[in-house]
Amino acid sequence: MPMVCQRCMGPVDVDLSNDQSFRFVANEAAAELEDEEAEEDILVMSQEFNLHDLIEDEVLMALPVVPRHETCPVDVKLEVVDAGFETALAEKLNPFAALASLKSGKPS
Repeated sequence: MPMVCQRCMGPVDVDLSNDQSFRFVANEAAAELEDEEAEEDILVMSQEFNLHDLIEDEVLMALPVVPRHETCPVDVKLEVVDAGFETALAEKLNPFAALASLKSGKPS
């Protein structure tokens, strides 16, 4: 399944494999009785049953929450510090300095 690597933001192919068994029963009451001791998923058979939706749900649940490469093909910057951040922070004026100058009556 083609996805986006959450580490390097590049394309990554994720292998999906799902071995799921289902058992169909006639009604909800039977499903409740058998669900606790059954190893397979118990589903109620109905006229509205949609196999496509069931397969789609199983594929979505098998997808990884955070897809990523084992080893990314590009170097990934794993640093969160911006070199210019401290300089910009030091240059930024304190917003309360203007209030202090109003209180003292001296313009800044």
